Amino acid sequence: MKTTLLTALIAVFSISTFANASPAQDDVEVITVTGDQSLVQMRSAVKKKRLEFFEAYNAINPDKYFDMLCEYRSTIGSNIKRMECEPRYVRLIRAEKIQDNFQGSAVNFAMMPNDSDLAPYLREEHEKAEAHMAKLIQEHPELTNKWNDLLIAVYRYESQKALEKDEE
Repeated sequence: MKTTLLTALIAVFSISTFANASPAQDDVEVITVTGDQSLVQMRSAVKKKRLEFFEAYNAINPDKYFDMLCEYRSTIGSNIKRMECEPRYVRLIRAEKIQDNFQGSAVNFAMMPNDSDLAPYLREEHEKAEAHMAKLIQEHPELTNKWNDLLIAVYRYESQKALEKDEE
């Protein structure tokens, strides 16, 4: 009787082990492959590639009016500085419009232009700057390489960002 009971227990255990060993359709293992960089690291890489491109562009650019000027700035009320880049012509046009608001020795702060006020003045200049930059990218292989590196970094970042958003 003991051997029959022992044989029955061994049979039940082996059957349950065998049943658990074969996975059901819902129990299929999913392997997720992640990149070697986090989204934050990819965003930093984009910023670095953008600065490298602007440095190469400024070095090659014969018309300093279209140079890209980058500097660390913090917003009012914050000590956190961020890299901001803008073309020289934007600064020049902004300064010109601010100068227009001086009335003798008084400054009319209510009439100071903001970026949306400058948009009509900048539209044509943006088109000229884009054409100028595109021409330089086509003419200079080292600038073309920097541009391609930047595009690849942006593509990788945007793809990963979209992928992570889809997973949520």
